[in-house]
Amino acid sequence: MAIDLDKHAMAWSFSTDGANRYVAALTKKDGDPNYGAAFSDTFYDDLVIGVWKMMSVGAVLSPVIERDVIYFGSTDGNVYAIS
Repeated sequence: MAIDLDKHAMAWSFSTDGANRYVAALTKKDGDPNYGAAFSDTFYDDLVIGVWKMMSVGAVLSPVIERDVIYFGSTDGNVYAIS
C-alpha cells in the first residue's frame, strides 16, 4: 500500500500472487492471522508445514526503488516490479 502524503490517504495498493491465492484461507475476518488454519499439530513436521503455509501468503521483502520502478521479493517465491 502506498500513502499519498498530501491527502493522508491510500494512493494505491498491491497484492502479491500468494496473497491473492491464500490470504482468505489463512486470515480471520478481522484480518488477523488464522494460525489454527495453518498449524494442525505441534509435531515438528506439522510446524514446518504451518510456517510454509503462513509464508506462502507473500509478505514483501527488501524493496528497492530504481528510477520509477519498485522491485521487491516476496515470501511467495516471486520477484515483483511495480511502475
